Amino acid sequence: MGLVKKANRIDNFLNERYLEKEFTKEWYDFNGFDYDGVEVNLESYVHTIFSSDGTSMEVNMVFKSYQISVFKTALDDLKKSFVDEYITAYIPLAEKIAFGTSLKRHLEKKLEKFRNKVSCRKFAPLLSDFIIELSVQFVDVIDSSPKNLSFCYSDKLAHRVTLNKLYSTLIFEGLISKETEELHFLSLFQNKEVENPVAWTGNVSELKYFVEIINRKELHFEDKVTYKWRIAVKCFIKVSSRTLKKITYTDLRTYKITNSTRLKLDNVLVKNILSL
Repeated sequence: MGLVKKANRIDNFLNERYLEKEFTKEWYDFNGFDYDGVEVNLESYVHTIFSSDGTSMEVNMVFKSYQISVFKTALDDLKKSFVDEYITAYIPLAEKIAFGTSLKRHLEKKLEKFRNKVSCRKFAPLLSDFIIELSVQFVDVIDSSPKNLSFCYSDKLAHRVTLNKLYSTLIFEGLISKETEELHFLSLFQNKEVENPVAWTGNVSELKYFVEIINRKELHFEDKVTYKWRIAVKCFIKVSSRTLKKITYTDLRTYKITNSTRLKLDNVLVKNILSL
């Protein structure tokens, strides 16, 4: 079966009763009956397993769990086919990335369908994680060239003045550590390797939107495109208050930006500093 057909098999799970027949047949098998084509519409049932030593164990078989298990298997099969057909093929790296990007976009469209259908939302987190994993492994190629070591403000005339104002405002708003030295902050915009990242004391939503702001060409920043999230965690360190773990570039890329964050940073940074 081709890669596209395997990807399209996922659409079957948009039918909330998909696999009901297979689930029913297992019930018949477990109970020693021949399947007669009649579906018993079971949501769950208890299956008793007997071991060789005479002991027994009851296992609760749940239809939704059965669907999830088969969905995971379908994703694993899709990934294996993708790796076998494209990633291990003797073709240029650019072509491999193109294939990966195409599959990613194809799956993202399917993800929206699962998110929009209430009865099928249980599959959305699994598909979302699969897309992220696919991107990290096969689409987002790490670029270690000097141009992607840190960020860059390209307006040479206003360079120092604007970045000084940006630094002062971030300190005042409590978005970066008050211990941050100005020259340390300015070094994040020189396309040079960052030895010590700046501590981000705002929340994750604010950090993500700030990274988006400092990648806008209309604001005189160089757009680092897909590399900006990897660069961001080189330049800023943020620890989750909930898990006490350092925020990774994957965490940052997939985090949701709140409306309050957009209003706040647009007002204090974009309108008052960067748009002047």
